[in-house]
Amino acid sequence: MPNTISRRAVLAGMACGAASTVIGRPALAAAPAQLTSFRSTSKSWLWAPEDYGIAKGFFKVQNLEVTVVATEKAPNIDALLSRAADIVLTPPDQAMRVQMQGQPLKLIAGMVNKYASNIIVRASLMKERGVTLLSPVAERVAALKGLKLATTGAGGAPDSLFRFLLCEHGLDPEKDVQLVPVRGGGAAMLAAFKQGAVDGFGLSSPTSDLAVAKFEGAYLFDMATAPPPFFEDFLYIAVATSDRLIKERPADLVAYYRGLNQSLISISQDPASFEQWAREFFPDLEATLFARAFANNSKIYMNNPRITEDQFLRNIEFMHKQTLAKRDPRIPDGFAFMNVVDPQIADASDKK
Repeated sequence: MPNTISRRAVLAGMACGAASTVIGRPALAAAPAQLTSFRSTSKSWLWAPEDYGIAKGFFKVQNLEVTVVATEKAPNIDALLSRAADIVLTPPDQAMRVQMQGQPLKLIAGMVNKYASNIIVRASLMKERGVTLLSPVAERVAALKGLKLATTGAGGAPDSLFRFLLCEHGLDPEKDVQLVPVRGGGAAMLAAFKQGAVDGFGLSSPTSDLAVAKFEGAYLFDMATAPPPFFEDFLYIAVATSDRLIKERPADLVAYYRGLNQSLISISQDPASFEQWAREFFPDLEATLFARAFANNSKIYMNNPRITEDQFLRNIEFMHKQTLAKRDPRIPDGFAFMNVVDPQIADASDKK
């Protein structure tokens, strides 16, 4: 008798085959989430953990694509309020000034814990005033009196640093120096310095290194390797976002935090890989200059992105000390850590 297969069996077999085909088919990967990240300049050691993380695929592993926008100005917190940016890489005090006005922003991560905006002055002026990088802090600050000093703008990190140092040593930032806003990033700063429009400036490496190597500048303050004691473990570059994004897209922010954390781990544990990447990322630095810049700047990063309350309190003190009265009336009483930092992204990132 010939073998016969019932219609029911045939249909059952077809169903099983179809099911196995569906189950065995590779799942289509979800399109990566998108985050737009703003910073004040295009290339700096300050933003390197983000750039390195993009290059090494640490964000991609989290199914996240980060788009970088360099505004060539500071501050940039307004980009969060206008929704032009999803996150902003910023000194904390720039975000805190806006938070004090009731704006719905939070810091969710940190990346740099050295105030690595260096102060460069014309070498001839330093010689004339009898100071070097090794002179006492008070003498170096006194040497700034009467100078034109370029910053990235009022409220930017170099502006804040100049004000802090001057006020700490009894000089009035409004009378004893000229703080000159220069827009256009490192190239514009170097042009102003080269042309004699300013006597010095504050900005991070590699701009500060190029001023020394090519334009007869000298370090008055090397903030990456020899900062005044106040700036040890000082939260300098943090990641700010809006309360709206924390509510609407927490998973994307957790993905960013995890990618950033992996970048910081790699920088710490695999410095050779970071150095190789940095050589290609900063092509304008010739070998000797790069070696110095890497040695100085590769140690400015946090071990992990979690912001501490001590770092918050040090920033509050920094803001107060940018005034001669040592008391900034714009800082409300009771302004606390949880007004500034939302730890839920860090907490969620730590969960497996």
